[in-house]
Amino acid sequence: MLSEESLIFLEKLRQNNHKEWFAQHRDAYEQYRRELLSAAEYILNSLKSNDPELANTKPVQCLFRINRDIRFSADKRPYKTHVSLGFAPDGRKGDLAGYYVHFDLEESFVGGGVYMPPADVLKKIRNDIDLYWEEFSEILNDEKFKAIYPDLDFEELWTLTRPPKGYDESNPAIKYLKLKSFTATHSLNYSQLSDPDTLPMLVEHLLPLKHFIQFLNRAIQSDDEPDVILKPFYKI
Repeated sequence: MLSEESLIFLEKLRQNNHKEWFAQHRDAYEQYRRELLSAAEYILNSLKSNDPELANTKPVQCLFRINRDIRFSADKRPYKTHVSLGFAPDGRKGDLAGYYVHFDLEESFVGGGVYMPPADVLKKIRNDIDLYWEEFSEILNDEKFKAIYPDLDFEELWTLTRPPKGYDESNPAIKYLKLKSFTATHSLNYSQLSDPDTLPMLVEHLLPLKHFIQFLNRAIQSDDEPDVILKPFYKI
């Protein structure tokens, strides 16, 4: 996926994470960025053939800035040293659910969904999970989805201990209604960054997320209280 030169650049950046060193190695960064853009284009084109909602997304919209936001952080290192790509209908800066790739020495994974949405969006997602529980359950139990993502991510910080307002513990969807973040992830190894077969592998792991992501985006873009019960979009 990435050349040896780009991996060396990332390793040296970890050891020299300051503006002076970065400025002196700008050419190495530009090569690294070109390789990331090429990887984003490959993945995006593969996803577009399966998910029409990505039709207007451009490869450059899938790249994150290498600069860290250090305004409110005790860690003042100016640059990110992990590799990440995001694929969503409104780009990686938008509010919609999308596909995500992350490589870091500490943690590497592939997955998708929506991370810690604001209260109004969270309400919409919970509403649709409750309203269309049978559909949501079928998506999560789809054979291809479940083979890679046995379940959604249930981190303690992302999960309520009690049912959210308006929902009862006996609700069949309560396990998911308690979530504050809706993501599914599959662990990878950082060493896979240097493997030429990694790009097709990533696509293979991202494709089964389509209906999960579309379900979330339908909820995010819907009215709070729809007038009619919609048909499951993946059966239309």
